[in-house]
Amino acid sequence: MNLRRALLTFALASMAFAQTRRLDVTQFVVMGEGLAAGVNDFGIRLEVQKNSYGALMAKQMNTLFPQPLFQGPGIAVLPGMAPQAVVLPTTRQTTVRDGFPPNLFVFNLSVPGMRLSDAIGFRPSEPLIQPNDPRQTALNLTLGYPALILGKGKPVWTQLEYAVNMNPSLVVVNLGYWEAADAAANGNPDLMPDAAAFRTNLTTILTRLKSTFAEVIVANVPDPFDTAYFTAFENATKYTNISAATLTSQYDLRRGDFITPSGLIALGSQALTTRTGRLPGGSFVRAASADAVRAKIRAVNTEVANVAQQNNAVLYDMAAFFRTIRANGYLSGNRLLTADYLGGFYSLNGFYPGTTGHALMANEMLALINRTYGTNFAAVNVVQVSADDPARRRYQPQRAPVAAKEKQ
Repeated sequence: MNLRRALLTFALASMAFAQTRRLDVTQFVVMGEGLAAGVNDFGIRLEVQKNSYGALMAKQMNTLFPQPLFQGPGIAVLPGMAPQAVVLPTTRQTTVRDGFPPNLFVFNLSVPGMRLSDAIGFRPSEPLIQPNDPRQTALNLTLGYPALILGKGKPVWTQLEYAVNMNPSLVVVNLGYWEAADAAANGNPDLMPDAAAFRTNLTTILTRLKSTFAEVIVANVPDPFDTAYFTAFENATKYTNISAATLTSQYDLRRGDFITPSGLIALGSQALTTRTGRLPGGSFVRAASADAVRAKIRAVNTEVANVAQQNNAVLYDMAAFFRTIRANGYLSGNRLLTADYLGGFYSLNGFYPGTTGHALMANEMLALINRTYGTNFAAVNVVQVSADDPARRRYQPQRAPVAAKEKQ
């Protein structure tokens, strides 16, 4: 009887152990695009990369997280803005990638402009600097450096290959936002990938990562129309001093349409000169186009949830985080940071949060990890990070706070 009891106890303990997810953070890797890379204002540079959500998470988890840090002014690959010729090194830069000799390997593999499909098939290629291709140059300097300058025969990996070769123990996958932001900025739902194709590519990525026995957290795709890049028709008056009636009668803008930063500037300039004219291309996105883009994002996010579940990955609802900031803002000290343009939460490009946003995303992911794995990682001190956030310092709130106070 004692033997039976012992065997039963052992069996129950084994089952409980099997159901408990174990976490090893020694090889923490992040796959993503500009959001995970730490893009801020008009490029990616080391001053803000050091406060990317991945870097903040690694600090709280007490693990190494080497990043490909770029000397300012950095390199620019942004949705909604015309590509700029690559001139590197430029003013105030020496090696472009900070530190020499550079880190042989990095754990933040995020590349501005990276698409989900790119993570599988897009790899570094010579020459290192390609003046007419900022995306390729950003990829080369992130994943192909120093391999591309060490001579022939050195391996150059795609983002997925790089992640697998790092033998990761914990991976965050944060891809798909570039496609959504690009489609939204252009008002073109065809720039969003088909949900079935997205599912196939994400399945490939998660299957390869799980083969390394890594724990995987996959973020879904935020809605770009929740960001500061887009101003809803009904909110445009406070920026332009043009009435809603005039916006409709003179510019054919209507409720449900969204106005971009270039559109706000054009409207404001015309209001100052009292000369009404046709708005330049890219000034607004019609309601029907916005609805179509949003529908495709929802379809993609359904597939993200399904693929995560089927591959035993942990799902982080990043879309809900962006939506909450749009609805409520965030009270930082005596300042209500909002999702409005120049509202203090998003950087000057409008699509990517400032460092306060990265601290909040890091805390959400750390809380998710604690709930899932039974860990007790401390939260990032948002007050401390927010104090050095350029986006926050640019804005003084002009309406009563409605969000909960921040906590250390």
